[in-house]
Amino acid sequence: MDARNKKRTSIIVLVGVTLAAMLAISACVMPSSPTDPDIDPVEQAMQTLQAQATQDYYATLISQLTPQPTEVLPSITPEVNPTNINQIPVVTNEAPTEVPTSTSTAVPTVVVTAIPATATPIPPTPTPRPCYQVKFVSDVTVPDWTKITAGSAFTKTWRLQNSGTCNWDLGFDIIFAGGNQLGADKVYDLPKAVAPGETIDISIPMVAPQMMGNYTSEWMLMNNYGLIFGTGSDSKGPFWAKIQSVDGKGVVYSFAEKACDARWSTSQESKLSCPGKETSVDDGYVLTKQKPVREGGGIENEIGLITRPDDSEDGYIQGIYPAFLIKDGDLFKAAIQCEGGSTGCKIKFELYYRVEGGKFVELGEWKEKYDDKWTKVEVDLSSLAGKKVEFSLVVWNDGSSVDNRGLWLNPIIYRTK
Repeated sequence: MDARNKKRTSIIVLVGVTLAAMLAISACVMPSSPTDPDIDPVEQAMQTLQAQATQDYYATLISQLTPQPTEVLPSITPEVNPTNINQIPVVTNEAPTEVPTSTSTAVPTVVVTAIPATATPIPPTPTPRPCYQVKFVSDVTVPDWTKITAGSAFTKTWRLQNSGTCNWDLGFDIIFAGGNQLGADKVYDLPKAVAPGETIDISIPMVAPQMMGNYTSEWMLMNNYGLIFGTGSDSKGPFWAKIQSVDGKGVVYSFAEKACDARWSTSQESKLSCPGKETSVDDGYVLTKQKPVREGGGIENEIGLITRPDDSEDGYIQGIYPAFLIKDGDLFKAAIQCEGGSTGCKIKFELYYRVEGGKFVELGEWKEKYDDKWTKVEVDLSSLAGKKVEFSLVVWNDGSSVDNRGLWLNPIIYRTK
């Protein structure tokens, strides 16, 4: 700092000496008398102006070289976009950077991670079961849209479950609820009591309408107080039979295919299961075979009904079929014989009928033994035309109970008109 001040003082002294010399020179050229005739007045005026300008210049120079108080100004840095040459620089005032005077110990930052709350699952509220409710399980017979010859009788059987919380007792009824009644009654008694969760098979005899087409018959249950209930969450749905009534010419009823629609019994058992088992020799059995073996070992391509009486000497087996509406020209047809392999077979076949509410009347009987022969049976049923008739097929032991297996090969009612 002292060196700069000394240098500045030297410059000022030098300027002062120079200025004094110039003033002395200018004084020498100025006129001694304003009346000097040899000096041009214009030139004299110009010299005076020149001397004054020189004097002003040096006065200004001395003023600029005189030390002035220094003011610290903030740094001014113009911001210029180097890619835009037409941009006017923007001046930004930046505060001086503060230099820290002390060092402090850094405090560690604690990061807290939020853990989402786990929602406790709330189990759904179970729907309460109604007191009375039916659950359809299966069609035991006549699945939906089964084709049935017009005028033919059939038995519809449903398997139902008591899906409610209250018992069904013997005071309950099965009632017709809508659609076509299909020749059935409007009300039937519930055949047995059913506890909650148990199942029951309900059977109703019906007849396909004479007019061909699709038919639906709807049914529900009624308790002993008159409350009607059925299927579905609201217990208001029916269970039903759905059939197609078709043209009746040709085979209109197969006793083999409908074997389990019949009620079967023997002299020792009032009710046989259907189909039975070939091992049930003592009590007798009934079953069907799609390709039965005839006497002589030949295999048939028509369905066969196998009937085995119980093992008593005068034992028998009997099947009573649902009522069937007979028309003029209807025929009963079958080929009867002992089943292949039953070499000791000696039996008697019988065919009966009864009009509903009446007594059984014999239509014919035929004896068979194992001799590689069979008998073709054809019975005209025209005398029963217009009547709903129950047929009964019976096989008896004929002097012996050993290996008596009777084969009804394709027993049918054939419609000719």
